[in-house]
Formats: sequence, structure tokens, C-alpha cells
Amino acid sequence: MMFVREIRFLMTTLIVIFWLGLAGSQSFAQDVSNVTALVADVVQVDGNERLIASGNVEIFTQGTRVRASRITYDRAADRVMIEGPIELRDETGTIVLADQADMDSGLTNGILRGARLVLNEQIQVAGAEMARRQGRFNDLRKVAASSCKVCEEGETPLWEIRASRVIHDQTEGQVYFYNARFRIAGFPVFYMPALRVPDGTDPRVRGFLTPSIRSTTELGTGIKLPYFVPLGDHADITLTPYITENDNRTVEGRYRQAFRNGDILAEGAVSRDSLLPDTNRGYLFLSGTFAVPMDFTLSFSAKSTSDTPYLRDYDYSEEDRLDSFISLSRIRTGERIEGTLTHYNSLRADFNDDDEPNIVGDANWNRRMQAPGLGGWLDFDLIGHFHQRESSEDVVGRDMGQLRGRAGWQQRWTGASGVRLAARAELTADVKQITDDSNYDRTQTGLWPQGAVTLSWPLMRPSADGGHQLLEPVVQLAHTADTGIESANDDSTQVALDSGNLFEFNRYPGLDRTETGTRVNAALRYSIVDTKGISIRLTGGRIYRLSDTDQFSVESGLSGTESDWLGQIDLDITNTIQFRTLALFDDTFDLSLYEARIQINGPFGSSISSNYVWQGADTSADLSDDVSEIAAAARVNIGSAWSATGEVRRDFTVGRTNYSGLGIAYQNECIRVDLSLAREFRATTDVDPTTTYGFSVELAGFGNQNRRSSLGQCTN
Repeated sequence: MMFVREIRFLMTTLIVIFWLGLAGSQSFAQDVSNVTALVADVVQVDGNERLIASGNVEIFTQGTRVRASRITYDRAADRVMIEGPIELRDETGTIVLADQADMDSGLTNGILRGARLVLNEQIQVAGAEMARRQGRFNDLRKVAASSCKVCEEGETPLWEIRASRVIHDQTEGQVYFYNARFRIAGFPVFYMPALRVPDGTDPRVRGFLTPSIRSTTELGTGIKLPYFVPLGDHADITLTPYITENDNRTVEGRYRQAFRNGDILAEGAVSRDSLLPDTNRGYLFLSGTFAVPMDFTLSFSAKSTSDTPYLRDYDYSEEDRLDSFISLSRIRTGERIEGTLTHYNSLRADFNDDDEPNIVGDANWNRRMQAPGLGGWLDFDLIGHFHQRESSEDVVGRDMGQLRGRAGWQQRWTGASGVRLAARAELTADVKQITDDSNYDRTQTGLWPQGAVTLSWPLMRPSADGGHQLLEPVVQLAHTADTGIESANDDSTQVALDSGNLFEFNRYPGLDRTETGTRVNAALRYSIVDTKGISIRLTGGRIYRLSDTDQFSVESGLSGTESDWLGQIDLDITNTIQFRTLALFDDTFDLSLYEARIQINGPFGSSISSNYVWQGADTSADLSDDVSEIAAAARVNIGSAWSATGEVRRDFTVGRTNYSGLGIAYQNECIRVDLSLAREFRATTDVDPTTTYGFSVELAGFGNQNRRSSLGQCTN
């Protein structure tokens, strides 16, 4: 078939060229010079004035492609008469379907009868007649527009726009409706004398975006109507008026700009509402990332709000502490450099900013290289940190600065029987300065070594189906000398034991505490992996100390000469079910920590996930009561059009559901409807929850880039 088509194209082209030569007219040749190629089953020449092509006719000219059953070119009139069914597709992606057409030789001007204009392969605009001008404007009269499929004659689409006239500007990417009447299921809903919408071919066309309706118990019911304004090729702004009942008024804004070496984003809002009468409320978030010389990356973020509850009142952010920072980083092979300066502003009602660090600086330099002679790897780290509080009061206004240098070596060996031996040694030097706290020396220094030897013996047994089982006992002897530094604990209050840090030197997450003494870390690992995508990993372990260093609280499960037992199970079934559970318990099986996570992925994008955590009260970690919380989320696709989402977070300690939400969405080829309901407590001191309703309707075809309809595809 391809060979026959190529022969047909060649023969048709030769006939057209030969006919033009017989015409002997230079002007005539210029008349049809716009025609790049013409393909047809049959080509006839009627005298020297007309060329007739019939049967599977195709014309290619200046990025425009026309398909028809018959085309007649009249040289004297410089007109092309086309008989349908006609399909005209230009380089912008616009498709025109028609029954008949009378156009010029460049196919840029003319009249099409029984025309249908298909925009962005989504919305269809049908009219009794269409005038095409300058290859740019498509002008239709007595129009019906919709992106809904109509499979039977006389069937009413779910939604449509009727108009007396529609002009489509392909250059500007805009569609203009005149005397527009919007209908739902055939019933008129509203009338507008003029309406302009983007045609969806350009994602950065000026115009309104999808509106949404939001209702809360605090602000009432309101509507958001975003308006997008491009500012050149590299910047844009979106303004969103948000008006609710009770005379609450808000204007939201988003500004984006791309530069040659980075970009910035600014988001904010200004409000006057009944929650805080006669008060200007608002917020501003600014962020950006830039590539700077010497392969460094500069990132920054600035966050500010007029009052503590504003972000939660308007559902702009769930953050209870705003962090503004500037960061400089670089990553190369074997090296990482990073420095960050951060300012914190707490939004908690029961939080005193003066007594907590509000300015924090961190700097890290890490270098890894192969160790000459000894083999293995050498690691060098240089760490700087400081934090300060606004208060200068003794003890509660404590400020601190610290510089730590560390050099380490590690190597691994594997014996003939499969026994593995690993060695690791480090030397750390520390300088710390503490001010506004008389309980500690102002300047302290420390120098301490630490080392570990790890012995493991992985025993593998292959399975008949190609999988394997692995049993691996691991024993580590580790020692860390006393640091010689005594300071308050600002950054290492939250400490936990899991399979990830069981064989680490230090289980404290920060710099203020270092785990010292001699201990034996022991674990037994067992895993099963088969060829069907099922894997099970079991980990059990414990820490034994030669003496009690009295560094950890009893509630943490790490105190004494013997820690609590660690038990962890990881299950993965063909990437459909992922399950993990972790428990810390003593010899009498009393729990100090329990966590469980599960993720189930169903067909067609459905999923369900849940996390549960229980932790015993621990005053050293600022937990005065037991923690018992569960969070669950689900998404279910019902058929091809309906989907539902749900989320719940419950605190069993205080006996209340902190958040619950439900969303329902309907989507087909021409419309998407979203309905949401959320109920939450904004703060721990709230007595009554806040209820929020959301509703939005999106019509396919107007500025929607991520979806394509199946317009015109019907099944019996």
C-alpha cells in the first residue's frame, strides 16, 4: 500500500508540472506556486484554465493540509472549489471540517459551508457557514460549541454554548463569542453579550482560568475567579479575586519569572474580612533558585504573614512555623558544600518565640577519596552551626556557636567462606561557644576518637523458582570516647532506634549530643525474594553496653546496659502492597515505640495508605503524654468517570479527629466536576472544628492542556 501511494504521488506531481509547462504562463505558475504538493487518484486538465483532482485528494501548502473527495482549481478566478467531506488542518493544530468550500489558491481566504471548527482536539464549534480570512481568522455564524460527544442525531450535549457569531483568532489563540448563551442539558443557564476565552493551543494566553467555589464555617460561601496575564515570554502574573458573603474580600496573586540562570516565584494575598474587622490581613511567600559561578546553586525563600491564624483561615498553608532561608550549595564527584541561614517565625498560639532559636546557620563541607596504601575510603567533614534567640535572659535566652571537624577511614573485606569484616575509625574535634547561660562554660573544646569493627556472615540459599533466601547475622563492636563537652540539648531531643541507625556511631540526630561508651550492636536479618516480585525482610536487633552511660531516657528504649529489642518487618508484594512495621519492646514485651505503614495500589490508579504511631510519654523529648495517632488516605476510581478521595487523621490521646476530608470528582471528555468537604481543628486550643466546602467545574477545551477528549469517537 505504501508503494502504491508513493507511485500515485509521483505520477500526480508529474502531471501537474507537465500541465503547468503546457500552460506556458509565468503568472499562472506563480499562482499555484503556493501548492507544495497535490495527491489524488485522478487528475484531469480542462483546457488551460482548470485542473480537476478527484478521489482521495490531499493538498499540502505552507503548513496546511487539506483532504477532500474533489478539488477544482480555476486559474482565471484564482479560486479552489473543494467538495467534501473536507478536513483542513493547519500548522497550529486547528482542524476545520466542512461539506463544501470556496477558497483562494493559498487556502487562506474563503467560505466553508457546513463547517465545524475543532480547537486543540477538544472543543468543536459548529456553524452553518464559516469565513476564513488571512489564514488567521475563522468567522462562524449561528454557532453551537461543545466538547461533549454527540453520538446520535438530535442528542443534547451535557453542556454547550450557542452564539450568533464566533471569531477564532489563531494568532492570538483567542475565541470570541457574541450573544453567547450557555446551556446545560439543553436548558439556558446564563447569557453574555460577549465572551472571550483562550482556545487552549497556548498555555500562556491572557484570560480567565477555571473558577472555583469555596465555603467555610468561618468565611461563608465565596467564589474564586483567576485571571492570567502573561508579561512577555518569561514572566506572568495570576490575579484571583475571592469574594465571600458577609463582605469578606480577598485578592490573591502569583508572580513567576524565568531568567537565564534561574527563576523566582512570589505568592500572596490581601484580605479584609469579618474575622478581624477593620484590619488588613495578608501573606507573602517568595522563593527562587539560581545557578551562580563555580557550579554553585543559590536558593532562597522568604515567608511572612500578617497574623498567626491567617494562613489556616484561608487554607493557604498548614505550616505552624514559617522558615525563611538563603542557601548556597554545590555537589561534585566526591564533594559536597552547603551553607544555609534560616529565620524561623512560629505561628503556634502557645509558643514563645523569644525563648526558642529564631536564627539558625548551618554550613557543611564533605569530601570523600580513596585511601592510598590502606585501601578503603577517607572521609573529611567540616561542620559549622550557630543559633540565637531574641531573648537575652539567662538560660532561656541561650545562644550557641559550634565548629566541628572530622576525619574518618573505612574499609571492607570478604573472606573465602563469605564472612565479611568491616572496619571504621574517626577522629573528631569540636569547638563550642555558649552565651546567655550560666550553667555552662562559655567556651568548650573537645577531641575524641571513635571506631567500630563489624562482622557479618550472609548465608544465601537459592530457591527452585529462581529466587533466594538470605540469613545474615551481624555483630558490631563500637567505642566512642568522652567528648569533654557539656552543653544543653537543643537539637537532639528526638532520638529513636531503627534498622537504619542500628550500626551507626551516633543515634542522636544533632550536634549537641554524641553517644559515648563501648557497646555491641547485634542484629539478625532474614529476607525472602522470589521471581514473582514478592520480598519479605525481617530485622531483629539490640544494643549491649559495657556500662550505663546515663545518656538516654528510660522512655526512649535506649537506656541502661541493654536497649529495648528492635523488631522490624518490611513486606513488598509486586509493588502492589508495601507494608512496614517497627516495634521497640523490653524483655517483658512492654512497648516504648510502635509504628506501622501500609500502601496498597489498586487498578486504574486506586490506592489506600495508612500510618499509625504509638510512642510512650518521654519528658526528655517534650512528650508529656503518650502519642497515639493514625492517618489514612484513599483514592478509588469508580468506573471511567467517577473517582473519590478520602483522608482522616485521628489523635487517640485526646480522643478527637483532627482532620477528615472527602472529595468526589466526575470527569468525561467534556467536563470535570470536583466537590470536596473538609473538617479540621485549626489549633490544639480549638473547641469547634472548621468545615470547608469546595466546588469547581472545568470545561474541556478552554485552556486545558493536560487532557484530550475523545471528541467524535462513539461506540455502539
